[in-house]
This record gives sequence, structure tokens and C-alpha cells, in this order.
Amino acid sequence: MAVANLPHQTCIPLPSESGSKHPDHEAHLSLVPIHIVTNASQLPVEFLYPSSERQLVIGFDCEGVDLCRYGTLCIMQLAFPDAIYLVDAIQGGKVLIKACKPALESTYITKVIHDCKRDSEALYFQFGIKLHNVVDTQVSF
Repeated sequence: MAVANLPHQTCIPLPSESGSKHPDHEAHLSLVPIHIVTNASQLPVEFLYPSSERQLVIGFDCEGVDLCRYGTLCIMQLAFPDAIYLVDAIQGGKVLIKACKPALESTYITKVIHDCKRDSEALYFQFGIKLHNVVDTQVSF
């Protein structure tokens, strides 16, 4: 089955200055591409090859079945300022997740996540990936 490599689009409303809806609300919607990733070549170069010259802050989360050391990682979500990447761990397999290892272990990429315990456990025990430079919002506040 062939799958189109075009990004899906979604609208994310931008907040108004006053907090109320703008009369021309539709004009204040911004399109954000959502990429379904099955191959590492579909990820941004600055993610795959972290460097001190281009430090990033991304939103990060994992989804799976009984996600832990023995569960199954299904999707890894990466939110960049200009796009969202849904990394398909089932279709892309270990090769795809291992390609993300330098970024996930990098101190040059800050990963913002909520409750990273199970995600971290799954990545470490299933793929040998030890997360670095993580801001866990569950313990931050």
C-alpha cells in the first residue's frame, strides 16, 4: 500500500491580544504541518545531527501499548516551532528509533515532556537510549 509523503495540515488558533475572539477569527488561524515519519530522512536535519550552533527546544512524548521496559513503543511525537512529527515506531522499526538516538541523548536539544518516567524507561530498555536535557513539567512545578 503506497502512502503519500505529503504532510497533513491542522489549524491551531492563535490567541488574541485581549483574550477574546477577534471579529475576523478565521484570519488568525495558522496552519501547522503534521508529518507522519516512517524513515529518518523525513526528520529535520537539525534534529538528526544536533550541534551547539543550533540548539533546539522541542515538545516530546511517546505513546504505546503498556509503555514501559516490556511494552510496545508505537508513536514518538516531536513538536517543533514550525511543524509536528509523528515518528511511527511500528512501521519505521528499530532503525528509525535508533536514528533518533543522537538527538534524544543530546544536551543541545531540550526535550519538554510531561511525566517522562515510562517514556524514558521504554526508550532505555528497548532501544538503549538514555534521555538527556529533559524538562519534565510534572516535576518542574
